[in-house]
Amino acid sequence: MKITLHNAQQAHTTVTDVYQKMKPHLIAGRKFTLEVTSEIRSQPQNEMYHAIIGQVAKQAEHAGAKWDGESWKRFLIDQWASETGRSAGKVAPSLDGQRVVQLGLQSRRFNKADASEFTEWLICWATDKGFEVNE
Repeated sequence: MKITLHNAQQAHTTVTDVYQKMKPHLIAGRKFTLEVTSEIRSQPQNEMYHAIIGQVAKQAEHAGAKWDGESWKRFLIDQWASETGRSAGKVAPSLDGQRVVQLGLQSRRFNKADASEFTEWLICWATDKGFEVNE
């Protein structure tokens, strides 16, 4: 069952109703897993920050090289995470010790608030660096 909660009253009613339905099963020894998560990013949010990243990738260089949009997304998410006090992840040696592997924060796991904050940060960052972006 997946339910989107919009306000406190609906949440209270829903949780009470779910509990009443589960109660006899719980008493009988059945186990359940209940998961509550923040609403995930929307498709328009996803499209907006990817479009901005694509515009940055066309104009920017880093470490003396041009990078594709996917690489810029990793650079930018890492910078945003650092500036906003989030854990950006870690790098570790590959299993055979021949490469470095990046682990951690990915945009596909953004909730709506993270996606909004990242997009706002991205626009400010690009403008501050002198890149032309169209929202």
